[in-house]
Formats: sequence, structure tokens, C-alpha cells
Amino acid sequence: MSQSHIGGVSRREFLAKVAAGGAGALMSFAGPVIEKAYGAGPCSGHLTDIEHFVFFMQENRSFDHYFGTLSGTDGFNTVSPLFQQKGWNPMTQALDATGVTMPYRFDTTRGPFLDGACVNDPDHSWVAMHESWNGGVNDNWLPAQAKTRSAAHTPTVMGYYTRQDIPIHYLLADAFTVCDRYFCSVLGPTLPNRLYWLSATIDPDGQNGGPELQSPTFQPVRRFGWRIMPQNLSDAGVSWKVYRNKTLGPISSVLTYGSLVTSFKQSADPRSDLVRFGVAPSYPASFAADVLANRLPRVSWVIPNVLESEHPAVPAAAGAFAIVNILRILLANPAVWEKTALIVSYDENGGFFDHVVPATAPAGTPGEYVTVPDIDQVPGSGGIRGPIGLGFRVPCFVISPYSRGPQMVHDTFDHTSQLRLLETRFGVPVPNLTAWRRSEPPRHVRRLQFLERMGSCQVVHRGGTRRSCVSGRCGWSQRSAVSTIRSGQRSVRSPVYLVLAARRRCVSGYARRRSMPAHGPGPRPKNPLS
Repeated sequence: MSQSHIGGVSRREFLAKVAAGGAGALMSFAGPVIEKAYGAGPCSGHLTDIEHFVFFMQENRSFDHYFGTLSGTDGFNTVSPLFQQKGWNPMTQALDATGVTMPYRFDTTRGPFLDGACVNDPDHSWVAMHESWNGGVNDNWLPAQAKTRSAAHTPTVMGYYTRQDIPIHYLLADAFTVCDRYFCSVLGPTLPNRLYWLSATIDPDGQNGGPELQSPTFQPVRRFGWRIMPQNLSDAGVSWKVYRNKTLGPISSVLTYGSLVTSFKQSADPRSDLVRFGVAPSYPASFAADVLANRLPRVSWVIPNVLESEHPAVPAAAGAFAIVNILRILLANPAVWEKTALIVSYDENGGFFDHVVPATAPAGTPGEYVTVPDIDQVPGSGGIRGPIGLGFRVPCFVISPYSRGPQMVHDTFDHTSQLRLLETRFGVPVPNLTAWRRSEPPRHVRRLQFLERMGSCQVVHRGGTRRSCVSGRCGWSQRSAVSTIRSGQRSVRSPVYLVLAARRRCVSGYARRRSMPAHGPGPRPKNPLS
């Protein structure tokens, strides 16, 4: 078993650190890496200057659950009646048509492996998510959970974290770009969403092994037959790999679908690109070796093991350091880092509440509803044909020399937006993408187009004088570049800092973050876990 893949320390050392002091005790590992990433590489450019796209997917967190208290977002500072979810009485812990439950902060004060730091995730099945969505009213979260969860567990659907609870995530948000309207692709669990991440479909008409609406206990092997994005990349001569962590073997595969490519019939040929590049590479060993040897492909899908995936009840701190670790690996070769965009997303919301109602296609929209003749024969369907998506909001970071922050992007994205970004950059079409998800207007789902136009930046000294980065590098010293990053302050300030004026103009919905309370709307209800 590998012993050195979490933030440069062994798993034993890492777990000891978490047990000793939680996420706060580990900030000393993350701060210098984030500081280095913020200060390294070019500060202007264009989408064509990015040669490597690294897609890193984590598990089961909603946007409100992680970033509802992040200033400048569509979070708890938004006025919405949906924060008052009806149907459950938090005092009696029972169904009650007149009861109201509001978002509450998880109690993380009693240790990283207890209470709010390690809650099990709510029901996030196809049925539970559609019942929560409730025809677009988005008001049935508690009753939907009560059908499958205990009275003690049901209210966890409304729990959230703050900067104090997940400081590394907030530090990444401060230093780079966050998308606060990034939705998962499917109103459902892990596997359907990861299929969209790789191929933009779940085969709703059932012609090629689908539709897939659940995450089965045992991963499907060579069951699906539709075309996936890696095949299109291979045909176009664009290099790619899927790097998956093999430390925990089948356990990791079952929980995070690390061997996703093997679910497709096309992987039966051991000489195929799907096996050579989609099954053989490991993470982090192969990935780190490719970075150092300048062999990193144009496109990388990276899947850590379950202990690092942020899948509840794994502590969020472990996942934060998985993100920092991949950032550390990329920074080991500055020539690679300065041409790379790391996009960190979450496969689905894990059942956790989010107040933003996702856009969904009208009934009958081709490819956006399950159309097999007998819906009751589809495992996990519960007789529900759709809509397939969009699902609920999930966090998404864009970490790159070209996406320094703090920036907030309010355009609508989903997992297929990552594939469309590849289409824009390399001219490789996305397979299976429906006309509804591609349509502009209405701009239901936009590609990550703020990466298309990288404005020039200026260096601003405290005295107010400005000079352009003529060479394409800001040339600041790492020590002075991000003077407050290590302390985790909300604003990233220093004697020399970036003003991305041109970039602000080309990022639709750009917002400088505003200050706000570190708790949700209205009086905070009693934590049912305390």
C-alpha cells in the first residue's frame, strides 16, 4: 500500500494530524502550496495558451453545503423562501406539515471523526433527488429524506460548513476562481453523473446498455456501448489519460468508479487506447511521473481513492489535501503548471440541500427524459422518467495561472461544460450532447468560456503605480505575492497584487465578493446532532 500520496506525507501521518487537530492543524501544509500556485506562472494569455486540462472529480457535496457562507456567492445572503424547508419538525424530529427546518451549521468542534465533520450523506438516489426537486418547486427535501433515513439522520440534509470548518476549501476559493452556478448533470447519484462527465449521456433510450439511473453496489463491467469523449480525442490525435488511484483496489472502484472506462464494451481489447490510457495509468504515481517528464497529456481525468474523495463520512479535510496534493504535483514542473488548468468539481450533491432550482428541460425534450418502453424495468427509476437534469449545484474550482482570484463566475455550467471546453480548445466534438444542453440561446449550459479570453493583467503597488506584465510574467517574489494566504484571510492582498481589470470585463457575472455573516440566513436553529 502506498504510504506517500497525501500532501507529501504518509497516510498514517496524515490521519494522525487530522486526529490531533482537524483541518486547522493541516493549514501549514496547504498554505505554502496554494501560495506558490498563486504566484507562479504567467498572468495573461488566451485559451490557446492552455495545453493541459486536468479534470479532478470529488464526491457528494452541494454548493450551499460547502459555500453557502462564502461572500459574493448565490448563497445564504440571497433572499429565498426555500431556506425555510417545510414538512419536518426539528423539535420532535418527525414529519410535520407545519414544521420548518432551516440550514444549520454542522458541529465540528468535537473532533474530526465525530458529529458534523463525519456525517453520513443523505439519500441522493434518482428517486430522492426528484422528490426533493418536486417538479421544480424545490421544497420537499425533508420528507424525501424521511422515507429512507432515520429520524436522527433526516435533518442532516440541511447541514452546512463555514470557513472555520473547511478552511482549505475557502483558501482555494480566495486564491482562484469559483463557479457558483455549476450544476451536476443528473438529478441522481454518482455513476450517472460520472457517465455524463466522460460521455455526456446515460443512454436514456436504452439502445447501448443504459439507461443508468443508480450507482450499483458492483461496478458494471463492459456493459455500456455508447461512444465516449476519450474515443473522440483519440480519433482527433489529442492525447488523454484517466489516472485512477488503485491503492484500495476494488473498494475504491466500487465507491468512486475509478475504473469507469472498463464499464464500456470498447475496453475489451487490451491493445485499445481505452485500456492503454484509460485503465493502465495510476494516480498519483503515473500522473506525477508524467508531469515531471513533460509527458502530461492534453486531457487528464483524475480520480483519487475513496479516502481522499470527500465522500461522506470521510472528513472534508482529507479531500482538501487531495486537491492540494495534485496542485503540488503540477507545481513540481513549472513548465507544465504555466500551461495547465486544473478544474475541480464534485460528481453530485450527495443529497445535501441547495436552494437554487436547476434548469430542466421541458417534457418530451429529446435525450433529456428516459424513453425506454417500460420505465418500471429500469433499476432505481421508481417509475420516474425525468427530467434527467440539470441536477443540483455542486462546488467547482478553476485553478490555474489564468484564473487567479478571488473571482466568482455566475454563468450556468454542468459536467458537460468541461467536455465543451475541450471542444472549443481542440475542435473535438462532444459525443451524445443533446441540443438542449448545447443551445445558446437559451443559454442553459455554457462552456467554461471565461477561460477563452484571458485579459492582460497589471501589477499594482501599494503606492498606486501600475506597470504592465510585458513579458507575460508578473515577476513578483513568491514571499511578497500573497501575504495573507497563509493566514486564510478572505481578501488576498500583498505589497504587490493583481488587478484583473480586463478579465473582469470578459467574465460574465464577475463579482467581487462582499462581506457577510459566517452563518446562514436568520436565526440559526439548534443543531440536531448536538
